[in-house]
Amino acid sequence: MEQIIILCAALSAGIACGVGCGGIKYRLNRNRDYPEEKVTAYRKLWKTGSVVMRFVTGTVLALGLIWCAGFLVIGALYPDQTDYANNMSELIVGVLTVVSIIFAFYEFVRRK
Repeated sequence: MEQIIILCAALSAGIACGVGCGGIKYRLNRNRDYPEEKVTAYRKLWKTGSVVMRFVTGTVLALGLIWCAGFLVIGALYPDQTDYANNMSELIVGVLTVVSIIFAFYEFVRRK
């Protein structure tokens, strides 16, 4: 059981580092040629927020998939831990639902 949790933690750390490095690379290589008008700047701000929300949502969903799969394996290999694994998976799915709803609401407001 500890090995599965260590594996999930290692995969989580790898995803977090990869997303962080990708964000830094995007930030350094972006085009800085924007018009000076306020309306354009405001729209750009919303679009940037959308990009950030997309990366955050995708990262959280990927982490949730890893941990739910890990708890599925724990429940299958250790029958005495089935209730624990099921409860943790339900909590993770609940959090993922809330994150997805927040992202959908943000995109709905952005696109009017």
